[in-house]
Amino acid sequence: MKAPCIKFISALSLFASANCFADWDGGIEIGASTDERPTFRLFAKNQSDPLSHHVYLDWIRESNGSSYRLGYNPTFTISHSVYSFGRFSIEQDKFGDIDREIDALVGVGNNLFQRGSTQVKVETGVGGRLQKIAEIGDEKDGFFFLSGSMTSSILPLVRFDASINAKAGSNQTTTDSEAGFSIPIGPGTALRYVYSDKRHRFDDRPELDLDRKKTFFKITHGF
Repeated sequence: MKAPCIKFISALSLFASANCFADWDGGIEIGASTDERPTFRLFAKNQSDPLSHHVYLDWIRESNGSSYRLGYNPTFTISHSVYSFGRFSIEQDKFGDIDREIDALVGVGNNLFQRGSTQVKVETGVGGRLQKIAEIGDEKDGFFFLSGSMTSSILPLVRFDASINAKAGSNQTTTDSEAGFSIPIGPGTALRYVYSDKRHRFDDRPELDLDRKKTFFKITHGF
């Protein structure tokens, strides 16, 4: 193949690759909890209309090992306020003695209120999970999902966000809530304070019930 053809194909490949990721942006978040456990998040998102994408990787160092979660969240806009969504993730939770958990759910959401920097959303859906729990083995469970979230700027430079998620299944119930404040400290960079509360209840195994409350300080940088 002649050199001009090779250069043309190479240039076309680079152009296609650049355009494939042109609409994506993301960031990195690094922090630690008040008990000095480090956390890390890497995320990327594409806000295209009507279909948008969000992928992320979470990691936290626990006292008995490392926990992680890898997830993909697509969203499809139906109207100005209504959308459908999917949530797919795989994780390992050392604190909860969960060696592996695979979650998949689908549902619909509604932007109940949007004015200025304030937004309130609710979501509902159904899903299922496969778990491998230490000393017990494999568990399967279907669940109903309900969540609510709010973001708002309470001061010119202070942004507040809060969310609560609940999964009610035939064998177990999980609630995960979080609230935080963020303040910009540089171009594309913010300092964030977060309080989280996760509760896991097993219907027939109360010895596995989990309550985890944590406070984090994080630095987020977008790119």
